Amino acid sequence: MFNTIISYLRRNNCSVCNQTTADQREFVAWFLLPGKGTYAAPQGPSLAADDIEVPQISYVDGFLADDIFNNTSEEERRSRVILSPKNSDCLLINEEVLRQLPGGCHTYYSTDKVLTDDPAEAECYPLEFLNSLTPSGMPPHKLSLKSGSVVMLLHSISIQNGLCNGTKLEVVAMHQHLIEASLVSGSLIGRHVFIPRIKLAPSDPNLPFTLEKTQFPVCLSYAMTINKSQGQTFEVGLVLPQPVFSHRQLYVAYSRAFKLSDVRVKVMKTDRQGRRRG
Repeated sequence: MFNTIISYLRRNNCSVCNQTTADQREFVAWFLLPGKGTYAAPQGPSLAADDIEVPQISYVDGFLADDIFNNTSEEERRSRVILSPKNSDCLLINEEVLRQLPGGCHTYYSTDKVLTDDPAEAECYPLEFLNSLTPSGMPPHKLSLKSGSVVMLLHSISIQNGLCNGTKLEVVAMHQHLIEASLVSGSLIGRHVFIPRIKLAPSDPNLPFTLEKTQFPVCLSYAMTINKSQGQTFEVGLVLPQPVFSHRQLYVAYSRAFKLSDVRVKVMKTDRQGRRRG
């Protein structure tokens, strides 16, 4: 796995220019240590053997969304993203970033139900409970958007028109039954498209039933889960309300960028993380 990551870094960093910068070399050197088994964990009475010290150049003390998105152009906002381990944290971050954007907000509500042939089973789950569920890969019940906001497609609609799962779009206009948008990623950047409401019912091992949502298959993409970001490259902000599930997740998050100075990290203080050296 580590050889694959380093191959990715070399391919994307070194093909851009023949001479890497000092920041890029430092990035690859820091990235290699855990994979080679030579990473020396920070020492201290309250530190664990598997703790990793975030490089000082990446660490942010204040509100990360301000550091990532304030005083930026539309093009810069499209290329930046905040990553976090859990989908629930990403939803909160996206809502906060949306509040800071100019313009009026339009909200769409999903229609949710349990897919079953047994009416008695469906009655076991109140509508308010179904509305509160946002499984990974599904849009929220309450989808709030603004003109100019950047969203990500959660379901492939038309591959030939560039509307694939994971495609990023910029909202142009919002109507009752359609969202107008333009592609900002992929090979058809700039293409004007229309997004309809569709029915989504992916299986979720965390639910004892199949949830069907009828909603626009998009979500705000200012924040996304670390796992969802794989295969894409950004200027990255990383929010850790709790420790990542594994070292591999942290490496995936860092590997979305080209160099350390393209990564900003906000570590929430808990009994397992957030301690500063000294």
